[in-house]
Amino acid sequence: MDKSILFKVRPDGARARWSNLARLIGLLGILLVAIARVLEAQDLEIVAAILNYPGMLLSLANLVWIYLLPSLFMLILYSMSFSVLCLVNFLHILILQRNNDELVYFMTKFLNMRTRVGLFILGLTNRVPHVDLYSSDPGTGFGLRFKNSREMPVQWILLRLAILVGAGVLFFLLSLAIKHIPYSGIVLAVLAGIVVGALAIILLVIWLHNAITGKYLFSLLDLHLRIMRLDLTITSYFSFVTNEISEFKGCFRSVLEESVPDNAGGTWINANDSRRLDINLIALVVLIGSTQGLYLFIWLARTAKVMGDDPFTIISVTILGSLLPLSVIFSRYYRRLEKKTGNDPSWILELLMIIPLLNLVVGTFTIQYILNLGKKSTAG
Repeated sequence: MDKSILFKVRPDGARARWSNLARLIGLLGILLVAIARVLEAQDLEIVAAILNYPGMLLSLANLVWIYLLPSLFMLILYSMSFSVLCLVNFLHILILQRNNDELVYFMTKFLNMRTRVGLFILGLTNRVPHVDLYSSDPGTGFGLRFKNSREMPVQWILLRLAILVGAGVLFFLLSLAIKHIPYSGIVLAVLAGIVVGALAIILLVIWLHNAITGKYLFSLLDLHLRIMRLDLTITSYFSFVTNEISEFKGCFRSVLEESVPDNAGGTWINANDSRRLDINLIALVVLIGSTQGLYLFIWLARTAKVMGDDPFTIISVTILGSLLPLSVIFSRYYRRLEKKTGNDPSWILELLMIIPLLNLVVGTFTIQYILNLGKKSTAG
């Protein structure tokens, strides 16, 4: 395979223009407030007051970032789920020498959401990523696909381990150099600061140019996108989402000039496809556990939409009723799904679904299991 990752971005500066302008205004406000605090410490209260109030007013533009906070918070929690399911998939590989397709699909969805967050921060879109890891967002103007081979021979596993051992030896030698060579740590810190500072300045230039013209400086934009591609390549390779070491040869290729292969279907996993009803039950357990139960509400909102109910109403009633309405909701959804599949509802399961707390487990996984069966029967 010549490519195993398809990362295609279609910039639309007109839509992101005003959000980038708000970011710059908010940043200017923070800068003015910081200068005012410094002047106040030097007993220049009048000048500090002149700068402080406009700065505080301009800082309100930073409210544009508030919309990102829920997705960013959930992404942090999803990272824990990603780590656990990577380990579960690795155990699956060790035992059967092949990937678990459903777990790999979850990992591609995680990488897809992480990329959407990165594109929002980069200023390429004004669409805030959805908090639901499994949701689709076709309006972001980018495509992310992975070409995955189900079989995982032993030599591919050993190659990854050899690379990790080599990287570990390199970091160990680097730590010894920092410890024993004078000023080496300071030099490395300065170099890292220069690189990070340069990337931050480039990001500000991208925002400023887009805010003024509604367009992008593609050469600067592509630099950040190539770094994102490198991150995707490393993460996907060592989490067994992609299997070709040759992907590293082209990981710095231009994202903006990415061409779509003729065979982009078939074995390619489209991480941004339309919403699928099925969720791997192992992934669902890990998601609910790692998010301290928060994903249960997200799952309920998804399921309510599938069942034709208003997600906001269902979630609001559930929270206001201290989870007690779930006894009715789960029983109703279970009965409707069983009748849709042509089966008679089990009175034992219906009884379990009206018992508070117990129905959080029985209801969630029974309903999702039936949805998964429906998807598999449709695919078959």
